[in-house]
Amino acid sequence: MASNSHARRALQTSAREDVFPTDGQIRSAALEARARLVEAGEFIKTVVTTRPALALGAALAAGVVLGWLIKRR
Repeated sequence: MASNSHARRALQTSAREDVFPTDGQIRSAALEARARLVEAGEFIKTVVTTRPALALGAALAAGVVLGWLIKRR
């Protein structure tokens, strides 16, 4: 019986560790997100400067879709 409760506690502990990320995991995820946002910003800047008509059309389409979604509420 003692080994069963020990195994149960070990499983609960490992389950808690899997659910809650550590500080290191949070920091690495934040750094990765920041790097991806920088890449996305550079891509958007490139598209806007090389193809302004496409960027304007995309912004207009996004505005129409967002306006339609807000109006429905």
